[in-house]
Amino acid sequence: MNKMSTTHRTGCLICGAELTYEIDYTQSECSICHKCYQSNVKCKNGHFICDQCHSLSANDLIENVCVNSESNDPMELATIVMNSPQLQMHGPEHHFLVPAVLLAAYYNIKGDPEQKKRKIKAARERSSNILGGFCGFHGDCGVAVETGIFVSLVTEATPLSTKEWRQ
Repeated sequence: MNKMSTTHRTGCLICGAELTYEIDYTQSECSICHKCYQSNVKCKNGHFICDQCHSLSANDLIENVCVNSESNDPMELATIVMNSPQLQMHGPEHHFLVPAVLLAAYYNIKGDPEQKKRKIKAARERSSNILGGFCGFHGDCGVAVETGIFVSLVTEATPLSTKEWRQ
Protein backbone atom coordinates (compact mmCIF):
# COMPACT_ATOMS: atom_id res chain seq x y z
CA MET A 1 0.00 0.00 0.00
CA ASN A 2 1.38 3.42 -0.84
CA LYS A 3 1.45 6.30 1.65
CA MET A 4 -1.51 8.04 -0.01
CA SER A 5 -3.85 5.08 0.43
CA THR A 6 -2.66 4.47 3.99
CA THR A 7 -3.77 7.91 5.17
CA HIS A 8 -6.64 8.29 2.68
CA ARG A 9 -6.17 12.05 2.44
CA THR A 10 -7.67 11.78 -1.03
CA GLY A 11 -9.86 9.15 -2.59
CA CYS A 12 -11.96 6.58 -0.79
CA LEU A 13 -12.07 6.75 3.03
CA ILE A 14 -12.34 2.96 3.18
CA CYS A 15 -9.63 1.82 0.78
CA GLY A 16 -7.96 4.95 -0.64
CA ALA A 17 -8.91 4.12 -4.24
CA GLU A 18 -9.69 6.86 -6.75
CA LEU A 19 -13.25 8.21 -6.72
CA THR A 20 -15.38 7.97 -9.84
CA TYR A 21 -18.20 10.39 -10.62
CA GLU A 22 -21.16 9.58 -12.87
CA ILE A 23 -23.71 11.84 -14.55
CA ASP A 24 -26.68 9.82 -13.25
CA TYR A 25 -27.51 9.25 -9.59
CA THR A 26 -28.19 5.75 -8.31
CA GLN A 27 -29.24 4.26 -4.99
CA SER A 28 -26.06 3.71 -2.95
CA GLU A 29 -25.56 2.18 0.48
CA CYS A 30 -23.09 3.94 2.76
CA SER A 31 -20.22 1.59 3.61
CA ILE A 32 -20.19 2.93 7.19
CA CYS A 33 -23.78 3.52 8.38
CA HIS A 34 -25.47 1.28 5.75
CA LYS A 35 -28.18 3.87 5.04
CA CYS A 36 -29.16 4.34 1.40
CA TYR A 37 -28.81 7.59 -0.52
CA GLN A 38 -28.99 8.82 -4.09
CA SER A 39 -25.41 9.42 -5.17
CA ASN A 40 -23.27 9.78 -8.25
CA VAL A 41 -19.91 9.01 -6.60
CA LYS A 42 -18.21 5.77 -5.53
CA CYS A 43 -14.66 4.60 -5.43
CA LYS A 44 -13.33 2.23 -8.08
CA ASN A 45 -13.90 -0.62 -5.59
CA GLY A 46 -17.57 0.29 -5.10
CA HIS A 47 -17.41 1.99 -1.69
CA PHE A 48 -19.72 4.92 -1.00
CA ILE A 49 -19.55 7.14 2.11
CA CYS A 50 -22.47 9.48 2.86
CA ASP A 51 -21.77 13.11 3.78
CA GLN A 52 -22.73 12.57 7.43
CA CYS A 53 -20.26 9.70 7.91
CA HIS A 54 -17.63 11.55 5.92
CA SER A 55 -17.58 14.32 8.54
CA LEU A 56 -17.83 12.29 11.78
CA SER A 57 -15.38 12.69 14.65
CA ALA A 58 -13.22 9.65 15.41
CA ASN A 59 -15.37 8.50 18.35
CA ASP A 60 -18.61 9.14 16.44
CA LEU A 61 -17.22 7.09 13.56
CA ILE A 62 -16.26 4.23 15.89
CA GLU A 63 -19.71 4.22 17.49
CA ASN A 64 -21.52 4.46 14.15
CA VAL A 65 -19.52 1.66 12.51
CA CYS A 66 -19.85 -0.66 15.51
CA VAL A 67 -23.54 -0.05 16.23
CA ASN A 68 -24.52 -0.48 12.56
CA SER A 69 -22.26 -3.43 11.76
CA GLU A 70 -23.37 -7.03 11.54
CA SER A 71 -19.80 -8.34 11.53
CA ASN A 72 -18.68 -11.00 14.01
CA ASP A 73 -15.03 -10.10 13.41
CA PRO A 74 -13.57 -7.39 15.67
CA MET A 75 -10.42 -7.17 13.53
CA GLU A 76 -12.54 -6.45 10.45
CA LEU A 77 -14.36 -3.67 12.30
CA ALA A 78 -11.13 -2.22 13.71
CA THR A 79 -9.55 -2.22 10.25
CA ILE A 80 -12.49 -0.33 8.74
CA VAL A 81 -12.22 2.35 11.42
CA MET A 82 -8.41 2.50 11.50
CA ASN A 83 -8.35 3.08 7.73
CA SER A 84 -10.30 6.29 8.22
CA PRO A 85 -8.48 9.63 8.38
CA GLN A 86 -10.49 10.53 11.49
CA LEU A 87 -8.47 8.02 13.51
CA GLN A 88 -4.98 9.19 14.37
CA MET A 89 -2.11 6.75 14.91
CA HIS A 90 -1.57 7.65 18.57
CA GLY A 91 -4.86 9.30 19.46
CA PRO A 92 -6.99 8.62 22.54
CA GLU A 93 -9.80 7.43 20.25
CA HIS A 94 -8.10 3.99 20.32
CA HIS A 95 -9.24 3.72 23.95
CA PHE A 96 -12.81 3.51 22.68
CA LEU A 97 -12.02 1.50 19.55
CA VAL A 98 -11.00 -1.70 21.34
CA PRO A 99 -14.04 -2.21 23.59
CA ALA A 100 -16.39 -0.99 20.84
CA VAL A 101 -15.27 -3.54 18.23
CA LEU A 102 -15.22 -6.35 20.81
CA LEU A 103 -18.72 -5.46 22.02
CA ALA A 104 -20.05 -5.16 18.47
CA ALA A 105 -18.74 -8.58 17.46
CA TYR A 106 -19.90 -10.19 20.73
CA TYR A 107 -23.45 -8.84 20.55
CA ASN A 108 -23.66 -9.53 16.81
CA ILE A 109 -22.90 -13.18 17.57
CA LYS A 110 -25.53 -13.14 20.33
CA GLY A 111 -28.02 -11.40 18.02
CA ASP A 112 -28.78 -8.64 20.53
CA PRO A 113 -28.60 -5.23 18.78
CA GLU A 114 -30.22 -3.31 21.67
CA GLN A 115 -27.65 -4.53 24.20
CA LYS A 116 -24.91 -3.85 21.67
CA LYS A 117 -25.99 -0.23 21.27
CA ARG A 118 -26.37 0.28 25.03
CA LYS A 119 -23.03 -1.31 25.92
CA ILE A 120 -21.12 0.55 23.18
CA LYS A 121 -22.45 3.85 24.57
CA ALA A 122 -21.30 2.78 28.05
CA ALA A 123 -17.88 1.80 26.67
CA ARG A 124 -17.54 5.23 25.09
CA GLU A 125 -18.20 6.88 28.44
CA ARG A 126 -15.83 4.59 30.38
CA SER A 127 -13.04 4.86 27.82
CA SER A 128 -13.15 8.66 28.00
CA ASN A 129 -11.49 8.34 31.41
CA ILE A 130 -8.33 6.72 29.98
CA LEU A 131 -5.74 9.44 29.55
CA GLY A 132 -3.87 10.03 26.32
CA GLY A 133 -0.41 8.45 26.42
CA PHE A 134 -1.58 5.96 29.07
CA CYS A 135 0.66 3.15 27.81
CA GLY A 136 3.87 5.15 27.92
CA PHE A 137 3.19 7.17 31.04
CA HIS A 138 1.49 4.59 33.27
CA GLY A 139 3.27 1.36 32.32
CA ASP A 140 0.12 -0.48 31.33
CA CYS A 141 -0.94 -0.95 27.76
CA GLY A 142 -4.22 0.79 27.10
CA VAL A 143 -5.46 -2.31 25.26
CA ALA A 144 -5.42 -4.24 28.55
CA VAL A 145 -7.55 -1.59 30.23
CA GLU A 146 -9.79 -1.31 27.17
CA THR A 147 -10.31 -5.07 27.05
CA GLY A 148 -11.19 -4.85 30.74
CA ILE A 149 -13.92 -2.36 29.84
CA PHE A 150 -15.32 -4.93 27.39
CA VAL A 151 -15.22 -7.74 29.98
CA SER A 152 -16.75 -5.61 32.72
CA LEU A 153 -19.61 -4.56 30.44
CA VAL A 154 -20.31 -8.09 29.21
CA THR A 155 -20.21 -9.56 32.72
CA GLU A 156 -21.94 -6.50 34.21
CA ALA A 157 -19.22 -6.25 36.85
CA THR A 158 -19.35 -3.53 39.49
CA PRO A 159 -16.83 -2.39 42.10
CA LEU A 160 -18.50 -4.87 44.49
CA SER A 161 -18.36 -7.87 42.14
CA THR A 162 -16.22 -10.85 43.11
CA LYS A 163 -16.86 -13.62 40.59
CA GLU A 164 -16.67 -11.24 37.62
CA TRP A 165 -13.27 -9.90 38.75
CA ARG A 166 -11.72 -13.37 38.44
CA GLN A 167 -12.42 -13.43 34.74
